[in-house]
Amino acid sequence: MALKLLIVDPDETWLAQAKKYFTDSHYDVHTVINGKEAQLTMYNTQYFAVIMNYATENHSCLQVLKFIKTNYTNQRVIILLNDKARIDSGEVTEEKLKKLGVSELAVRPFEVSHIKELLEGHQSLSDMMMSMNKKEGMSDETEVSMGDDSFTSIKIDEFYSSSAVLFDVYIKLSQDKYLKILHTGDTFSKDRLDKYKNDKKVKNLYFHNSDRRKFIHYNNFLTKKLIDNKNVPVSNKVNILKNVTEKFIEEAFTVGIKPQVIEQGKEVCESVFQLIEKQTDLYTVLKSYQDFDPTAYSHAFLVTLYSTAIIKQFEWQSKATIETTAMACMFHDIGKTMLPKEFINLSVKDMSPEQVDVYKKHPELGFQIVENNRLINNSVKQIILHHHEAFDGTGFPFQKKGSKIPTLANIVCLADDFVHIMIDEKLQPTEALRRILMDKIGVKRYNSILVEKFIKVFVDPDKVHKDTVLPSNSRVVKKAS
Repeated sequence: MALKLLIVDPDETWLAQAKKYFTDSHYDVHTVINGKEAQLTMYNTQYFAVIMNYATENHSCLQVLKFIKTNYTNQRVIILLNDKARIDSGEVTEEKLKKLGVSELAVRPFEVSHIKELLEGHQSLSDMMMSMNKKEGMSDETEVSMGDDSFTSIKIDEFYSSSAVLFDVYIKLSQDKYLKILHTGDTFSKDRLDKYKNDKKVKNLYFHNSDRRKFIHYNNFLTKKLIDNKNVPVSNKVNILKNVTEKFIEEAFTVGIKPQVIEQGKEVCESVFQLIEKQTDLYTVLKSYQDFDPTAYSHAFLVTLYSTAIIKQFEWQSKATIETTAMACMFHDIGKTMLPKEFINLSVKDMSPEQVDVYKKHPELGFQIVENNRLINNSVKQIILHHHEAFDGTGFPFQKKGSKIPTLANIVCLADDFVHIMIDEKLQPTEALRRILMDKIGVKRYNSILVEKFIKVFVDPDKVHKDTVLPSNSRVVKKAS
């Protein structure tokens, strides 16, 4: 069943174009030219989303918004603004519209495809499945030319799909040339993938960056199911969580920390908690992890995994604490997106002194990105700001020392340093930990109790006597209300 859209716009020419575009995109589209007709239409039909021009008259856009807020509290609304000057003058602000229940604001000029992207950002997995045009069998393979930067890759062995493929899937032929081997709605064929893997030695599959949200939705759904399945090896669970976490971080780094991105992040954090909470043999993976992908996204996943594993060793750990830390870990290097591009995957040891000075600004830049975001709690913000502060005062950006550093931030600092050593030097986890412990000066960067708990991460929990004492020389950041 197609998702229903109501489009309200006094420009009948644009309205007709938009109706055709969204109908071709498998939406069920209703259109009206004024606010009065919009309200009458909404009495009789429930819509996935309402797309309305701010210039709507008879009744005005604001009148319709008040009507929606009163009668349809959870209705998704996208407002189209013809003139940016109204924002510049303060007549229209995103904050005012949000208070009236507006989900998104789009300012002309824009392509209709931009509105489609906004809509897809609010779709649940069931919405996606419902709106998809399913087909029996598979479509013909199609060669396309498109820039490499338009695609996201996934290892062919790590690609999972529902029975109907949620998005177009490609293999790469050469620079900027791809072959579409599965079309949206096709019946999924593992045989076709195996043919490319075994006969053509294909290692990676590709999909459009715009479909990353769909990938995250489906794979997080699958992650939750696998975590609950006792027959699935823990390594498989970690692997699929790695995939969904990395793609989520890539989405956040690419499109920014938008409301729908944060909502997806919360779902991923819940999966992290479920894995840490339920998987008693997780230590077997944590002490022998070997998938050394040097990208920023893989780094952030590993920091998330080991930070939350450390927290799990404390009696004061909770679902809120683990999920808060997971969110902070995924965003801990978001400030690097405001640095020159080469800093994203540049190792500190390869930087010039001038570059190091620039690099050290990223915790503050990250804090600036999230500071005014009401959907992110203060604990996450403080961890991002302090994740490079060291217990002995040698960290940055403020050279804070001891108990002045939030405990969760010092945990992330320890996990961050550990992951850098593990990836940069290609060491086994236990060898990387040994490197930290053998460095008598460097180990002072962390609260000693955190180091003791980190050692327990690699030990069978059944053999560990749990310590019930909260560190006396550190402070746990409490979740903001």
